[in-house]
Amino acid sequence: MNTPNFNEPFILELDACEYGLGAVLAQDYDKKKFVIAYASRTLSPAERNYSATEREALAIVWATQHFRPYLEGTKVLIRSDCKALQWLKNAKDVSGRLAR
Repeated sequence: MNTPNFNEPFILELDACEYGLGAVLAQDYDKKKFVIAYASRTLSPAERNYSATEREALAIVWATQHFRPYLEGTKVLIRSDCKALQWLKNAKDVSGRLAR
């Protein structure tokens, strides 16, 4: 793992599965990716009932809160493999858990 450079943007890569969430905080230097930190946690029994899209959205919220000391006041690129989250970014009428 590497020391963060707060003058460069961060990359937050995340994923969610049926049982947990994972995130990698990284930065690019000279066209190479350097990992700053890793994080993961298990899902609660209630969270295991979430849809895949809801779990991916939860991963974003959780990871940004977890890495807040690094991310606050900096540029962040969030990478997720969930195409449904791109729909959410542009949706006008969102309700329920995803809206919260």
